[in-house]
Amino acid sequence: MNFRRALVAAAGELVLPGFKNRAAAFGAPAGDRLARFNFLLARARAALPAYDAACAAALGGRAGLSSFEELPRLPAMSREDAAGYTGGALARLESGGTGCAGRVETRLDLEAVVARYAGLLAVLKSAGWDMGDKVAALHPVEYGYFNNLQGMLSAGQFGKAVFEFFQQYALYRLVHNRKNVYYDHRIFSEPGAARRLASAAAAERPRLLISRPDALMALLRSLRSPGGPVFRGLKAVLTVGTALGETVRREARERLGAEVFNMYASTELGYAALSCPASGEWLHSDEERHLLEEGPGGSLLATDLDNKLAPLLRYQTGDAGELARRSCACGRAGLQVRLKGRVKNFIETASGRLYESELIDKAFPSDLPFFQLDTAAGGLLLPPGAGEREAARVREALALPVGGYGLRAGESFKISSSGKFCHIL
Repeated sequence: MNFRRALVAAAGELVLPGFKNRAAAFGAPAGDRLARFNFLLARARAALPAYDAACAAALGGRAGLSSFEELPRLPAMSREDAAGYTGGALARLESGGTGCAGRVETRLDLEAVVARYAGLLAVLKSAGWDMGDKVAALHPVEYGYFNNLQGMLSAGQFGKAVFEFFQQYALYRLVHNRKNVYYDHRIFSEPGAARRLASAAAAERPRLLISRPDALMALLRSLRSPGGPVFRGLKAVLTVGTALGETVRREARERLGAEVFNMYASTELGYAALSCPASGEWLHSDEERHLLEEGPGGSLLATDLDNKLAPLLRYQTGDAGELARRSCACGRAGLQVRLKGRVKNFIETASGRLYESELIDKAFPSDLPFFQLDTAAGGLLLPPGAGEREAARVREALALPVGGYGLRAGESFKISSSGKFCHIL
């Protein structure tokens, strides 16, 4: 018997009946979605006067939807709407959102926090992990708890400090058996730094490796040189962020001996979609706990059906993607999503518009250095030591317009405050 799993399941059931079933399978049934949506709609309208007025006009004075066919009539929520929620919350999670100005705070009560946790356990189980299996999680130093502790205390965020300590050191470290391995921006420009990250992660001998796509690519690139560390016993890699195409996943399978699972998740929405070994570039949507829609210009709108405190309905994610109802080779049928990247981050090439996930799929198989394309200034940024020869190879690999994206020599990469690397700025 797995006592850790049994203990977590028992504690979860005390707060959220059905927790054990929710944590057992990604996308497990969670009740009448329409009734749950209308309940959340009523909560949102009561808290946000401007949103209420827009809904009243859209529904002709009715309180809610009679079917999901009416869903597109409702206004899409923005970051400004999310900022209108006030009052107490167990957790206030702040996110920046790559490619979007400003920050947004997600407010959760105890039940929503536990529901999020059940969703995480379902994702981890789908990747082949069991409670207590060794996990290594690659994190930028900007996310380190003690790097942020002084700032939280200075801002009077004592509850946040306690919550994050419990999550990182009590729940993840002791119960999950998860160790954070930290890195800084040098892994994107210095091969030695990336190799040291790979060695530190391999030394943990994890069964599951959790990473953002950018750090995983830096790690894999470092292993292209002979004599690198060996990941013994690694079964799966779980990434969240820009979806990785088959070229990166194939190399991960070859160099790490592990399957790569793409996850679509955000601070605002939780865990909305997950790939499987047979789904390729498509991810299975968690239809029971999330509603995904295609908005204008290929943008994605999402609804979190679990957040009752500060509901986000038809939320403008800022992501670009494609939705389709299709059957997967794994035998599962339903709504699937193919992610492209951030809506605002794309380049125009000789063959058409290219988003970041598509760019990665073209560039990663070649031995190109990490690079960034500044679409506003039309410039190409490369790491120290790279020059026009490497710039020409990047332009050729991506079929960039002749004369476009000149090399900006001597400039550093633009790394976000969360340590995230983006190819398209």
